[in-house]
Amino acid sequence: MPLSIISPSGSESCRGTILLREKSDDEQRYHPGLKHDPQNPSLLLDPQPSDDPNDPLNWSTGKKDMVYMALFIGSIILAAVPAPVLASSTAVLSEVLGVSLDDVALLSGYQLLVVGLYGPPCSALARKYGKRLQYIFASTMALVGTIICVASGSKYSALLAGRLIQGFGTTAFESLSIATIGDMYFVHQRGIRTGAMVLTLTCLPGIVNIIAGPITHSLEWRYMLIIHLPFITLSWILTFLLVPETQFQRSQSSQQQIAMVRNAILSDPKAESTVHIEDTNTVSKKTYWQGLVPTFNTYTDTSLLKLIAGPFITLHNPAVIWTLAMGGVVVALYVSLSYMLAQVWSAPPYDLNAAGNGYFYVGSTLGGIIGGVGGGWLTDVITKALIRANGGVYEPEFRIPVQVAAAASLVLGYFLFAWDLKHPTPTGYYLGSFCHGCICFGITLATLSASLYILDAHPNETTEIFIIQMMFKNLLFFGFSRFINTWTTEDGASAVLETYGIVSICLVASSIAICTYPIMKHFELLLG
Repeated sequence: MPLSIISPSGSESCRGTILLREKSDDEQRYHPGLKHDPQNPSLLLDPQPSDDPNDPLNWSTGKKDMVYMALFIGSIILAAVPAPVLASSTAVLSEVLGVSLDDVALLSGYQLLVVGLYGPPCSALARKYGKRLQYIFASTMALVGTIICVASGSKYSALLAGRLIQGFGTTAFESLSIATIGDMYFVHQRGIRTGAMVLTLTCLPGIVNIIAGPITHSLEWRYMLIIHLPFITLSWILTFLLVPETQFQRSQSSQQQIAMVRNAILSDPKAESTVHIEDTNTVSKKTYWQGLVPTFNTYTDTSLLKLIAGPFITLHNPAVIWTLAMGGVVVALYVSLSYMLAQVWSAPPYDLNAAGNGYFYVGSTLGGIIGGVGGGWLTDVITKALIRANGGVYEPEFRIPVQVAAAASLVLGYFLFAWDLKHPTPTGYYLGSFCHGCICFGITLATLSASLYILDAHPNETTEIFIIQMMFKNLLFFGFSRFINTWTTEDGASAVLETYGIVSICLVASSIAICTYPIMKHFELLLG
């Protein structure tokens, strides 16, 4: 293995290690046993598509992007909006419903508990019967749950029931959408798309609060749900009409041949491969409407019980534990701040109303957008530079160096925010918003880096890994909803922020254990 990366004993290469770029400038010397990008023939495609026209990897870019946009919109409406929609109205709801602040927080806490607990069954059903059915089920449950919330009046129990049903509508879009990117797109196409999808779950909840706060202040808290309802209906329609099944079974024999060719090339990149990958698939291409018909095909012979256990089995892998730290704990700490922020800004010397609490999230919205889109671009730039330094060979660890920027942003955000609250002034609200944006920028980069690493290093377990990450994160949300308002009252918001900052930085620092030696060798080459 080049550049001091230790290869496993035996003939197989490390998972995710691939020759992504041809070293020769002469197309006549490219490896004929593998498929290349038609627009850039020097790029080898990974994963290697089959010859079946129904293989999602063979879909046109337009069709892939259409599916992606439908899922992107669904992730905003069904995954990003429901949980924080009540956050900026915490104090108002406490008075209207006649319950404590902790009880209001539990309206989101229990909803997220359902999101987390439904994760393993959702994963199993998606692996067994495909992702499309789960997306349709999620859209339907979100629609039903929101209707119940709108009709709840001022009854806490009815509102809670609707929020629980909404939870079933979030799971699939929060956990399967990134795995679906891996179903359709090649490695070199995933960076910015994954970044944009990640930001729907990190910064866009901030936009929800910016909108929801003024709605509660000017109209009534229930209008947040009334306005949300037609968007859920739109998402249901888009999901039904634009999201075909992306689960696909490729020929086992052809995949084994591809693996043999790639291992041989990695052993000797200059070797000329003349192996012909046989694919006897003669299936005709499905029409648009045929692709939307639920087929109830089974995509694996593994039993549902084993598939339900699948997300937990992945925990034996240290990389999965690291992913839980990045996309689970670090994100959960940040999002749980929404439970206490209205409590902080509604008190003196700030005395903000629901609208003011909502406008606070402008900082996190901007930070998340910059982190999602800019972070995706930055990750791609670093990855391409490291591929060139490594003789055209790609390593999944090339996605991780961006964690340095994530760590710096988290340090600035958490500890400056804590200082700001220790020295309260009427204008400290603006500095707090800036710090909140820095935190959102950092957690977006951290989550993006971890998601891309998992997509590339463990492509066969992405569904299970993202499910366990989502489950772990939402169970943490539920746990925080039970005590964070009391903790803030007793020890102060600055103590919470300092604790979160220390934990987050320690977890991001664990990235060093994933790739210290290989990555440092690459940077030495780049810097001369």
